[in-house]
Amino acid sequence: MLNKICLFFSILIIPMLTANASPAYSLLDKPVAAAPAVVEFFSFYCPPCYQLVENYPVSKRLNQLLPDGVTVKKYHVSAMGKMGSALSEAWAIASVMGIAEDIEKPLYIAVQQRHAINSVDDIKTLFSTAGITPEQYESARHSVIVKAMVEQQESMAENFSLQGTPTFYVNGRYKINNGAFQAATPEQYVETFAQQVIKLLH
Repeated sequence: MLNKICLFFSILIIPMLTANASPAYSLLDKPVAAAPAVVEFFSFYCPPCYQLVENYPVSKRLNQLLPDGVTVKKYHVSAMGKMGSALSEAWAIASVMGIAEDIEKPLYIAVQQRHAINSVDDIKTLFSTAGITPEQYESARHSVIVKAMVEQQESMAENFSLQGTPTFYVNGRYKINNGAFQAATPEQYVETFAQQVIKLLH
């Protein structure tokens, strides 16, 4: 896996202050053929990733625009933070159990604001607030489907030669430049970003 993850803080600056707009996306040298249509790599340790949930909900808007049956595939990156691998597992469990949307923001808050995630038991305690008992969590950890999703998150990060979070890819060919979208408000930023992704899908 990756030894170092760099954070892209440019999405926090709205409106954009540069006079010349950067390209909205770049073409990958090595396309990833097996990638889902839209991929977002994130980490619960990444402040800009949290902003994409709290103030700039790009993925939420994309899921409203994408064709039926297509959603943003969100992969947690294990290489960031001392609990990175355990949080990738937690994200897999939340996704499999259908509570990803319920647990996502509480996990960000627990990691970044409360600094309360220091063990797997801490994660289990947080999941209990979403109705998942520690016993259910422990059982899920050892399930084939959760193990497969954890492996998929890690292999996709390698396949894309991931260098930072948050990072979006489209059709396994295009990497979105988070800082390219000039906007006066968070809402404009989200809409411009989402529309660019939709264009690249066609």
